[in-house]
Amino acid sequence: MAGRAVTWERRAGPRAIVGGLLALAAACNGGASPLEPGATQPGTSTGDPTTTGTPGTTAPTTGEPPPPPTACAEPTDLTASPRTIGEAVAFINGLPQPLTLDCFLERLERPLAIAATKSVISLQPAVGEASPRLFLFAGELVMSVAVDGHGFDLLEFGELVAPTRSIKGEIGFPLADPIAHDAPFTRIFDGEDGTGCGICHGSEAPTPEYPQAFVSDALRFPDFETVAFADLRREYERCDPAVQPERCARLTALFGHGPVEPAAFPESMPTIYDYEP
Repeated sequence: MAGRAVTWERRAGPRAIVGGLLALAAACNGGASPLEPGATQPGTSTGDPTTTGTPGTTAPTTGEPPPPPTACAEPTDLTASPRTIGEAVAFINGLPQPLTLDCFLERLERPLAIAATKSVISLQPAVGEASPRLFLFAGELVMSVAVDGHGFDLLEFGELVAPTRSIKGEIGFPLADPIAHDAPFTRIFDGEDGTGCGICHGSEAPTPEYPQAFVSDALRFPDFETVAFADLRREYERCDPAVQPERCARLTALFGHGPVEPAAFPESMPTIYDYEP
């Protein structure tokens, strides 16, 4: 999975506009087969053998900590690994409402493949290496989320349709009701012949895959802006919910509900710095 998926950075312009993008980022605010749900410990755990629920019987503890509480409005067994934007919308609409982004992330099928960047050249910028921008790989679909700061409530999509071309979309959370199938595209449509992603992603053009959707250049972040997977996991392990409840909840939604593994973009994919003036 790590070598196949590709994502975006919101249409790269010449190097001369990089400083302008940083200012804009500060100013703007906006089928998968089901996996068995995360197992839950029966009974209660107090350090003694766990009660099974049958009077007079006990089961030994496993030494594993109990799973974290769900971020969803109500418990659900639904999981999925959407491979297209359309599948992601269908999955979103099947989850309990009202829906938070953390609930959606929690219910993604594991293992979850993640790459992280400290890049700030985006409308979903990182907040340093400790709170990077994260890319989630699922086949030809790459989704991005922020750990903290601007874009924290946004889920961004890049659906690969060619080695260096992808369809872009975006959904804002929380959601009170199910969304329309074209919601990821109408949100970023700029009212003309393109999208807000055109700020960073070159060569936008309409695409027949979805109504009102546009395809444009797919970009990767450069190696020097990579945040190591081990460092990202350490941020999850040492996060203090009493100090940073929302940031810790986001990291828990990603790392606390099953295996997570590192991913990477193909080196053949261009970066924002590869565009010529």
